[in-house]
This record gives sequence, structure tokens and C-alpha cells, in this order.
Amino acid sequence: MFLKKLITRPWRALLPLVASCLVATACSSTKLGYDAMPMWLGWQLDRYLALDATQREMASARIEALHRWHRQTQLPAYTAFLGAVQARLDGPIGPEDIGRWREEALTAWTPLAERMAPDVAALALTLRPAQLERMARRFEESNRDERRKLLPETPERREAARAERVLERVRFFVGDLPSRQEREIRAAAAALPPSEGDWLAEREARQKAVLDVLARIVRERPTQEVAQQWVRETLTGLWRSADPTRREAIARSTAAGDALSAAILARPEQRRQLHQRLRDFADDFSVLAAR
Repeated sequence: MFLKKLITRPWRALLPLVASCLVATACSSTKLGYDAMPMWLGWQLDRYLALDATQREMASARIEALHRWHRQTQLPAYTAFLGAVQARLDGPIGPEDIGRWREEALTAWTPLAERMAPDVAALALTLRPAQLERMARRFEESNRDERRKLLPETPERREAARAERVLERVRFFVGDLPSRQEREIRAAAAALPPSEGDWLAEREARQKAVLDVLARIVRERPTQEVAQQWVRETLTGLWRSADPTRREAIARSTAAGDALSAAILARPEQRRQLHQRLRDFADDFSVLAAR
């Protein structure tokens, strides 16, 4: 969940391993969670698409190969990234540091998307319309759940929910907080520019892009090479917002969040806590990459 906490809610459409690689609900579970990812990804694909036996066998083999590739080639880069962040924590942190780290973390998506494209295309060429209908229903169900969580009925409840989400992320990275600081963070988080509706709209746009490319492949039945090109174009562009209004609103909210994060990390003790947290992740990633 590290990348999820650092960037946004992860895209669940094709369940990218870039979110899963930085998994860890606790440092002690990082290796266990990462090792379990092939099984979890296969289960989620089946949940969204109701795979038949042949599709399930194909997906399982390709997920295992993707997992090996990711462990051997990508985890070392994540370890280096976390090491660079740790080194920077020896001194004061500004909002520009937070923003730069987020942008650097997002670059991890491109090599993964390119590596996934042949596998996604191969599976897409076997899909049936009914399976895409099932995926669309699953998206609708998950979006309803997200909307209930992110957009409660009243502005006051929305602010309270936003504050609780921010505090959850802060505790994840730096541990428990003094009561006074927790109250200050809760108030500052509640006052952040509201962007939940924009995030939800972006989530739905990404889901639509995935469904559209899969439907096109099912409808036109192109060659593997052409299907792979379509999938690659969709996946590599997935995090680029096509809506300028939403893009600007999210940028404003993100900048305000970066300023709040920098204010929290102004305390040396919390920088030390974050340093230890990231070192634990980096150590686990190094062990996993060496297997």
C-alpha cells in the first residue's frame, strides 16, 4: 500500500503490480504480501472477468512471469528511490520535495505498463462480450462504494472523512501523533481544497479507457501485434488526465496536500520515524529482489 498512500487510490482495472510491489500493511508483512501477489491478482482477474479454464491457465502463467520480471528488474529501482528519499530526510523537507517524490514514483508505471501490454492483449483476444459486461458491473459496484466513502451527504461529513483519510496516511508513515498535533492536522486536512469528486471522475475515466480498448479488441479481433499496440497506448497514458478542469482542481488539491505533508515533516522526530519506515521497506525489497 505504499504507492497507494503516496499517490492516489490504485487503479484496480488491471490491478497493476506497481501498487502491489510497494504493498505492506506493516513492514513485517511486506515479503509475505509480495509473494502472495500472483495468487491475489489471479483471483481478482477471475472476480472481474469470470475466466474460463483456458483463460485462467494463461493468466496464471503470465502473472507468474510478470511477477518474476518485476521482482528482478523493478524492485532494485524502488529500493534506490527509497534510499534517496531517506537521505533527503536528514534535513528540512519542503512541498517541492514531496511533489518531486510523487512524480518520481509515478514513473514506475511506464515500464510496468509496457511489460504488461503483451499479456493484457493476449488475454483480451480471448474475452467474450459477457465478460466485459461483468467487468463493467464490477466497476459500477466499486464506484458506488467509493462514492459513499469519499462523498458523504453533507459538507461537514465530507470534511471529517477527508481529515480521517489524511490522518490514516500520516500514521502509516510516521506512527502515532501527539493529541494536539493530531487536532491540528485534522483541522488542516478538513480545510484542504475539495477534490474528491474530481478524483472519482478520473477513476471512472480510467475504467472507461480500459473497457473501451478491451471492447475494441473483442469487437475487431485484430492481430496480437495490433492489440498489443492499442493496449500499450491505453496503459501508458492511463494517468494523464484528459480533462483540463479536473486536472487543475486536482493539482491545486495536491499542492495543498504537499504543503501539509511538509509541515508535518518539519518535526525532526517525524522525519526520523519516516526514515525508519522507509528503511524497513527498502530492506524488504532488497531481500525480495535477491531471490
